[in-house]
Amino acid sequence: MDIFHEINQWGKGSVFKYGFLDTLMIMLCFLVCAYLLKRLINRSIKRHVKVNTRFVMRLVKITLYTIAIYGCLSLLTPFESVLGKVWGSAGIIAVVIGFAAQEAMGNFVNGLLITTFKPFKIGDLVKVNQGEYEGYVVDISLRDTVIQTYENTKVIIPNSVMNKAVLENVSLNDNTKGNFLELDISYESDMDKAMRIIKEEVMAHPNFLDHRSQDEVTAGVEPVIVRLIRFNDSSITLRTTVYSTSNAEGFALLSDLRIAIKHRFDAEGIDFPYPHRTIITKSQHPNANDDSIETR
Repeated sequence: MDIFHEINQWGKGSVFKYGFLDTLMIMLCFLVCAYLLKRLINRSIKRHVKVNTRFVMRLVKITLYTIAIYGCLSLLTPFESVLGKVWGSAGIIAVVIGFAAQEAMGNFVNGLLITTFKPFKIGDLVKVNQGEYEGYVVDISLRDTVIQTYENTKVIIPNSVMNKAVLENVSLNDNTKGNFLELDISYESDMDKAMRIIKEEVMAHPNFLDHRSQDEVTAGVEPVIVRLIRFNDSSITLRTTVYSTSNAEGFALLSDLRIAIKHRFDAEGIDFPYPHRTIITKSQHPNANDDSIETR
């Protein structure tokens, strides 16, 4: 016991506030309490916070360990005066840090705004700045938001940029996504038959979703509506909207429909337009010069 007492007296008053062993025990208690509180709060966050839980958990972790480290440093005599001056000049330090780290603080504040107002959450499919970046949100940290693209790459966007960007959250559409299917047919083709074929193929697909409301069903609105949207130089454009449960499913759905409709068009005489050129040579155009060739 005398040995422990002697060890405990080492540095007491000069380095350690309560003695070497007592200080170590108190520091350990600070850190253990911070760890246990972190786990307890994280469980509550997982139970009650449904969006951006990682961001909130990181914020709790930084706050608790900052308090614990401050408590540990307060047990060291040389730091007593330093910590007192730090508290006394906290306002000045905050201003200096704010100027020195404006961008970092801006990202942090914008991260808090994203967590508070929830324009998106982890797992959402988003399009940033009209499709400049597109993919799934996989992480929201204190500094940035990470988006995983369709190519399985990760785009790291600062929160300050993300919070100001024009954002399309595809996942906020009641688990359905509208996909435009556009097809061009020639002017000589039977437009009514082409529209009927498109409707039949869309409704025959196994992933077809009837997106009509009950009122629309009662009013007799058709499950698939094909519209003529444009007259082109050598074709007309038909468009219909097909719905899917996700962006990936919509991509595959459109591909399947294009293949099926192409086979039906070929079988039933619906032509897809393609460029035509007519070359008139000298023998066909007697008024032309010897070297002239007319193309149209």
